[in-house]
Amino acid sequence: MVALPTDVARSGKSARRAFETVFRSMVSVLERSLTQNGRPRRATAQGIASLCIGGMVVARALVDPALSDELRDACMSVALSLGGWSNQPKSKKKPGAGHLKSSRELGPDHSSSRRRVENL
Repeated sequence: MVALPTDVARSGKSARRAFETVFRSMVSVLERSLTQNGRPRRATAQGIASLCIGGMVVARALVDPALSDELRDACMSVALSLGGWSNQPKSKKKPGAGHLKSSRELGPDHSSSRRRVENL
């Protein structure tokens, strides 16, 4: 989803339809986890999906790795907030267990590893 948007936008209907199918599936998964009072929250799910994809697209285009990490962290924080989710651990098994750490918290080795994984 992250590597494709600009290429798909310039492609034919079949490629755009395939991208749309995957996007709809992503929104559907998010929407199911956002259900409140028996009602799905489609607009919030669409916003979160777009934020996740768009944030990664912009972060990949930046030269400064610190700014790229900061943008990814900001997008994750906003997405978690919109979804009513927390990046804090639910149990107190170990300090930091279950906490989604930023690449700055994990150190420079993780940043380059993250970029290698993202480029797969």
